[in-house]
Amino acid sequence: MIPAIQQLNTDLDNNTNLLLDILDTVPAAKLQLKNPRTEWSIMECAEHILISEQAVAKALQGPSHPIEDRAPDSKLEELNKNFLEFDQRLRVSGDPETLDGGYDNIKSFSQAFRRNRELIKEALQKEPLEWLCEKLEHAKFGYLTRLEWAYYLIYHTERHLQQINRIEASLENTNP
Repeated sequence: MIPAIQQLNTDLDNNTNLLLDILDTVPAAKLQLKNPRTEWSIMECAEHILISEQAVAKALQGPSHPIEDRAPDSKLEELNKNFLEFDQRLRVSGDPETLDGGYDNIKSFSQAFRRNRELIKEALQKEPLEWLCEKLEHAKFGYLTRLEWAYYLIYHTERHLQQINRIEASLENTNP
C-alpha cells in the first residue's frame, strides 16, 4: 500500500528528529573517537548517512517514470529486512564513503542534514511516489521507486542509529 505523502513526510521528520536528538546527547569530545572495537567514529557514521542521503536527494530530483514490471512498493520488505534485522551484519562492497572530518560539531551537521531532508521532501512532492527513479541504481537493491528510496533513507538511518549507539557504548569508559 502506498502511503499518503503527508504520512511519508511525518515518517521522515520523526526519523530526522530521532537521529539528531541522539547525536545531540553525544559529548562533543567523543564524536571523533574510535576504539579498537569500532571501525568508525560517531561523526563518520553520521557523515556517511548524509552522503547517502545527498545522493538520493539528487536521484529524487532527477528523471523518473511509471514502473511497469513490478509493484512500486515491492522492495520495501527486502529493504526493511536488510536494514532492520540488527542481529545480521551487513556486508558492503568497498569502503562506505565518509567526509573524513567534514563536520567537527553536531550543530553544523544537523543544519546540513535538515536542509537535505527538506530537499528530499520537496522532491517527493513533485512526482508520484510510485514512479521509478532513473538516476541512481543501488548496488544491492537495483533501481528503486521514489517511495522505496524514501523508506530506504529511513531504514538506513535506523540501522546506523543502532551503530551509533554501539559506538557510544563502546566509548563509555574512554576518557576523551
